[in-house]
Amino acid sequence: MRKSRNISQKFIGRALYLFGLMDGVKKKEGPSSFNAESILLKANNAMRSEELYRSADLTITQLARKTGTNRTYLSKCFRLHNTNYVDYVNEFRVKLAKSLIENKANENKSITEISELSGFPNPRSFSKCFYNKYGKTPSQFKREVLARATLPRF
Repeated sequence: MRKSRNISQKFIGRALYLFGLMDGVKKKEGPSSFNAESILLKANNAMRSEELYRSADLTITQLARKTGTNRTYLSKCFRLHNTNYVDYVNEFRVKLAKSLIENKANENKSITEISELSGFPNPRSFSKCFYNKYGKTPSQFKREVLARATLPRF
């Protein structure tokens, strides 16, 4: 009887804490606690230094291994920062694509080639993500960049 009461009290306490109804409860230290900031910092460093986002086959499990955690904790970190794995990776990819389009050395590359170089699995998802980020399609953006490059400078 006493054991079941103790278990139910713990459950109620955890539920109240999770719903934000109980403040000041000291979090348990140990293997069940984790630091979302340090995990995301490791993920950012791995993404930048190894350019993992350039692979269309990158999975959350692979990224989690690179950061020294598992996919559950990594996914939880993304949720705490109001994003998800796909949006996180696509943010890196879209920024790279934009810089590739702006680079004069790539002016002869097609949108499909830029999509592949950036790590997108297909040109359609690339266009959709690019449009959501910058408000114009990659083709429109490329035309604007090329038009700016041909304007006479005074």
